[in-house]
Amino acid sequence: MLAWLPLARAAAPDIKCPDGKMADGIERAGSSQYCVVIRKFEPAGASARVLLVFLHGDHGGSVELPVDSGTAFNLSQQLKATTIALQRPGYRSYFGVSDGTTSAQDDDYTPGNVEILAAALERLRTLNPGKKILLIGYSGGAAMTALLAGRFPASADAYLLAACPCDVPQWRQWRNALLGKADHWTHSLSPQGEVDNIKAGTRISLVVGNKDDDTLPKFSEAYVASLQTQGVKTRLTYAIGATHVSVQRSPEFFMLAQELAAALSR
Repeated sequence: MLAWLPLARAAAPDIKCPDGKMADGIERAGSSQYCVVIRKFEPAGASARVLLVFLHGDHGGSVELPVDSGTAFNLSQQLKATTIALQRPGYRSYFGVSDGTTSAQDDDYTPGNVEILAAALERLRTLNPGKKILLIGYSGGAAMTALLAGRFPASADAYLLAACPCDVPQWRQWRNALLGKADHWTHSLSPQGEVDNIKAGTRISLVVGNKDDDTLPKFSEAYVASLQTQGVKTRLTYAIGATHVSVQRSPEFFMLAQELAAALSR
């Protein structure tokens, strides 16, 4: 392992991020135009065939990337796989700020932000030759994961969406009506509108808590129905008793992640 890593990195071109740091796949990933902050977890005995990449949910522009807890860390430990937590475009943490835009209203699902994530994933693929990428998204990160599957299908080899607002306009309309707010969003992308671009045979699994009162199960169900018409290999699982937040800790979430990782390892 120690002898192999320098050779792999030497084969990849050096790229410096706009903040002056290298897009090394350890602290940053992306291009010379845009980079995102990342956190890498590499457990002992990690699989040599699969790289897990995790996209967090919406948090109003700020997020934590803890070194010894959180979903990405738990995935790395339970699946024994190298896992990278991607700090989404426009978000900040004590590690730094990811290029891109976000707002207090979490209107993050824009073409520019999707392109930034695609560039980051392309860089991670270059730095991890021979590994298949399993892209896992939670909540708003699940919406971004689905958008990547439709717009940049080479970004990953399989996808897991947890608590997905997969039809963003319909989800916002429902949520704003519930909260008594005006619906003023005009430029966000919606995964439901990108389904026609997803390749037949792509593996996309979804999990949603049956107690989720934020991204209701119906938003995942409608997306799965659309995927099935495209011949996509899809599966929807209900996490029994799980809420919008706790679905990330549910046995069903880790079961689906394990299934997809195993399929990519064959």
